[in-house]
Order: sequence, then structure tokens, then C-alpha cells
Amino acid sequence: MSFQQQIQKESERFHTLYDRLFDTQWSEAALPEAHAQLAACENQARLTQDNIDAFNAAADKEYERLVDIKGHGVRHAWYKIQGKLEQRLDEQEMTWLRDFEKCKEEEQRLSLLKKEIKLAQAYLQQCQDAYEEYTKTKKELDELLEYIFSGITQSYLEEDITEQNLKKEEEHLSNLQNNHRVLTRVIYFLEKAHQAISVSCLALDEALNMNTFDLCSDSSFADMAAGSYLAQARNASAEAQQFINEARHIYPNMPNIDDLYIKQDNLVFNILLDEVMSDTNMKRMIQESLDCISKADAAVMCVLFEIKEKLNECEADREMTSRNVKRLAAEHFRARIAIARQII
Repeated sequence: MSFQQQIQKESERFHTLYDRLFDTQWSEAALPEAHAQLAACENQARLTQDNIDAFNAAADKEYERLVDIKGHGVRHAWYKIQGKLEQRLDEQEMTWLRDFEKCKEEEQRLSLLKKEIKLAQAYLQQCQDAYEEYTKTKKELDELLEYIFSGITQSYLEEDITEQNLKKEEEHLSNLQNNHRVLTRVIYFLEKAHQAISVSCLALDEALNMNTFDLCSDSSFADMAAGSYLAQARNASAEAQQFINEARHIYPNMPNIDDLYIKQDNLVFNILLDEVMSDTNMKRMIQESLDCISKADAAVMCVLFEIKEKLNECEADREMTSRNVKRLAAEHFRARIAIARQII
């Protein structure tokens, strides 16, 4: 069966799907507008309710003052003695009425907004129903066209070229998405490595800050204190090395972080823990270890910065490629529909 005959065979189904798609395509642009319209109405309703609450509170306060002046309290007596009672009553009553009228105006406005919200909700539901039908129909029509256009259409090479370009962009987008996941994971491991190295540096600082008498002392307390700091540093550096190895495992192209920094420190720590803590060169050895760890941290931060730059580039490229895929997919879809309608 030829390509033209295949299209003629599916003409009835094609027309049904095409007409349904045409009738519902308005929803694609209308749906986000309907969401925005409803959100705007609901926001205005919240603001109006806030105004009502504020005007109600003000009106209640002014009414209390009015009652106080009308009563037989101190204010009533004072204004009466001054000969200003009637004037003050009129002023207070006007103030109360003004706030009361503002409250009523806002209540009327809120009532109108609630009606608008109901209309907006109904319109949004209509848009959602139409868009659901639109996406379903488009999927069915796309599957039908894919079935009809399977294979090379010799008479429509432009359609084939568009299809190939679309596939290339889709493959590129898939690679970018995978790369984004990898880079995100690498950043996670490197940040954890930086945290572990910071713990190691802090422990070495604590060990270094022990005075010379403590380091050269034969007391068990000095041994335990120095040993504890060095053990913390050793464990933290080993943990950092593990995170770096994890990052390198999932991203072999990661810029080099010399393993010697961590391994050398581990060797020093092992020696320190095995030696009697009375070596006068202890501070020098701890300082050397701290220098190595600090260099390792600088290397990690440098690589982390580079990976974050790559991630930013990947995100920008992914966004652009995603737009290209959508554009090419729409062009390809329209081209196939035009060909089918031309033959039918």
C-alpha cells in the first residue's frame, strides 16, 4: 500500500481527530490566562477582606468613643462644660459613619469579587477540560501520523529532514538532562567533602593549639587529647576522600584533585597515633598535615567552582535545547498535517 493510499485509508479518523483538535486548541493559550485571572481575583478578595477587617476595627473603636461621649462619663462632662458637646458628638458621629461606610463599600466590593471568582473558577474548569481533550486528541493524532509516516516518504523529503533534526535535538536534550543529573550529584559529593575537610582542619587546629608542655607531657590526659583531635582529623579526611572518590566515579572527567594530599595526611595520622606522644617535632608534623589538608580543601573548592560553572552552562543549554525540541516538534506536527490534508 502506497503512502497516499495509507492516508486515504485513515482519512475518516484523521478528519475526526483534526476537527476535535481544531475545536479545543484555544485552550492551550487560554489555560494559563485562566489561572492568572483566578489568582488575581483571589488576591484582590484577600486584600479586600483585610480592608474590611481594618475598617471594622476602626469603626468599632470610633463607635466606642461616640458611646463614651454620649454617656455620663468624664468625657461627656468635660465637653458639656466646654460647651462643645454637640459639636464633638457630631464630629465623632461623622468619623464613625465614615469608617462604617468604607467598611460597607468594601463588603459590596468583596461580594462582587466573590461572584467574579466563581465565574473565573468555572472558566478555568472549562479550560482544563478542553485542554485535557486537546492533549489527548493531539497524542492520538500524533500516533496516527507516526503510523502513516513511518519509513521514508520519498515525495516529502523536507518532512524527513525536520524529523531527523527533531530526533537529533531530542537526543541532545536527553544527554543534557543526564549530564545535569551527574553534575548535580558531583556538586553534592564535593560539598560534603569540603565539610569533612573543614572538620579535619578544625581538629588539626585544636591539636596544634595545645601548648608545647602538653604535647611533650607524659600525662595520659595529653595523650588522649592529642590522640582524639588527630583521630577526628584522620576520620574526617578519610570521609572527605570517600566523597571525592564517589564524585570521580560518577564523573571521570572531573578536574584532578591530587589524592596525595589526603593519603599523606592519613599516613601521618597513623604514625602519630602509633608513636609515643612526646616527640618534640609534633607541632611541625601537625602543621605539615594542616597545610596538606588546606591545600586539598583549596583544590576541592576550585573544582567545585568549575563544576558549578559547567552546571550553569548545562542548564542554559538544556533550556535552549528544550525550546528547540518544542519548536521542531510543532513544525513537524504541522508539516505532517498539511501533507495529509493535501492528499485527502
